[in-house]
Amino acid sequence: MSAQASAGKGRLWAVLVGLLLLAALIALLAVSIRDATVASDRRDPPYATLAPDPDGYFKTKPAGAWKSLPSDAECAREVHRSPWEPRPSNAKPNRTEPDRAAVRESLTSRPRGNGETYAARYNTWLLARVSGQHTGTTDENIQWAACKWGISDNVLRAMAAAESTWYQGLHEADGSCVEKRGCGDTVEKATPASRTFCAEVNRFGHDYSRDYGEGICPRTFSIIGVMSWQDPDWGPMAKNQNGTFPFNRDSTAFALDYAAAHLRGCMEGWIVWLSNRDGFERGDLWGCVGVWYAGDWEIPAAREYAARVKSLMDDRVWLQPSFAE
Repeated sequence: MSAQASAGKGRLWAVLVGLLLLAALIALLAVSIRDATVASDRRDPPYATLAPDPDGYFKTKPAGAWKSLPSDAECAREVHRSPWEPRPSNAKPNRTEPDRAAVRESLTSRPRGNGETYAARYNTWLLARVSGQHTGTTDENIQWAACKWGISDNVLRAMAAAESTWYQGLHEADGSCVEKRGCGDTVEKATPASRTFCAEVNRFGHDYSRDYGEGICPRTFSIIGVMSWQDPDWGPMAKNQNGTFPFNRDSTAFALDYAAAHLRGCMEGWIVWLSNRDGFERGDLWGCVGVWYAGDWEIPAAREYAARVKSLMDDRVWLQPSFAE
């Protein structure tokens, strides 16, 4: 072989080696870009690794939106997943889904009102839609309920902060509850009605009368203060229990589901007796937030509560370092 041919062959091999090295470099770069993209995707919704967006993810929908609200499953897919959890003690109720059939039977067997004080749709559609069928972190459960009922997730976060500081059911070693941390509004004085109610509540895993005395027990439970008590003066219900217990104590998702449903029913004007109150306006979210706490339209306690929830929401209290458990 001539020296010229040998040199040409050497240059060809050099070119081939160079091309192989270039191809390897391009492949390596492509893998790096892919891995970086995957990592970036995991940092973005729905796989965020940080606290929720300060502006939240869901906005309040106006009155009339009930016709197009998403399903349980659709909202589960919309939740922005994250391991962020300021309340590790909520782990068990956060993972608890109540029996769907039991929830439906309990709520629908205790219809609200007499057909005039609450719209028929409140009982036949709204209560029948409450399920508690979701699991996740505390904030993921908040998001799910907000999505399902067309209520701002930041409003629900702030209401939960006002009601319990986000504790679903903090309790002592003996099972007694820590008031204002998932239970409260305790019966003040035993009556025949309260004895009936407390006896019903005590059947489900803890005897609250042992802690407070016969006929004395908490009337509200959960992260967002869901009331179980039904005063006979408000209307008769079986065992003076409105159908929410023990689901509101045992399941974070149920409690938030029920509370957001109540806000939606109020906004839609289905709590008919409110329309007789001065200043009532269908679609008024903050008026309905006040009703959740005070049970009436813009009475002083309702206005004070709504103002407190607004303040907690403006401060984004759940994002402050001191909020963590």
